Amino acid sequence: MTESSEHSRRIPSGGSGRDHIYDPLRRENLGRSVLWALVSSKPVPLAHIPDFRGSGIYAIYYAGPHELYTRISSTTCDIPIYVGKADPEGSRKGQNVGAAWEGTKLRDRLRQHARKIDNALDLALSDFFARYLPADDLFTPMAERLMIGDLQPVWNVVLEGFGVNRQGAGREDRQLRPKWHEVHRGSPWADGMPAQLAGPVPLRAAVVAHLERHGTAPSASDGEPGQPGLTDLSPI
Repeated sequence: MTESSEHSRRIPSGGSGRDHIYDPLRRENLGRSVLWALVSSKPVPLAHIPDFRGSGIYAIYYAGPHELYTRISSTTCDIPIYVGKADPEGSRKGQNVGAAWEGTKLRDRLRQHARKIDNALDLALSDFFARYLPADDLFTPMAERLMIGDLQPVWNVVLEGFGVNRQGAGREDRQLRPKWHEVHRGSPWADGMPAQLAGPVPLRAAVVAHLERHGTAPSASDGEPGQPGLTDLSPI
């Protein structure tokens, strides 16, 4: 993209009124600034998430030989296989909500994902990397939606259930095994649930078809600001 065309996309041109004025405080623009900060950070091995505080947003990437994910497998971590967020303590009920920098919800969420992948019989935890960004929970939901909408991570869109936690006693017998667990067996609690009616074969086919459409790394976002790596995370 030429410098002039890049500039034209960053600065609204022509017309008049509110829709033709760039507003950095619009919710979508604030969410995209969080997204840019996330993707500008350095990926770290999912098996070695360090200690840090805060809640926020994260993306998980694959760099292994599994035949389902060859189209997105890359050590450059261009296309996430999963995107999620960790909210502060109390945010689900809306009562006594903790500050975004308190607690270790984001770290704990990533380590929980690492354990789930490590349990899977056909996946190696060493093949996974993560980017993460402690951020204010006012903006992370929009950043998460933008990233999922832009990049269509296959574990968000096709193999739902990766982020599902173990159900309460008695509920597992009444619910079908989550799609992610149907394809990637190994978690004892999920393996004990009733199987998906058609089994894993159509789910694998759906993954391949999805990545044929959404398995190409996007070009750099126009006007994307630079962001240093996460070197100033508050230690525990």
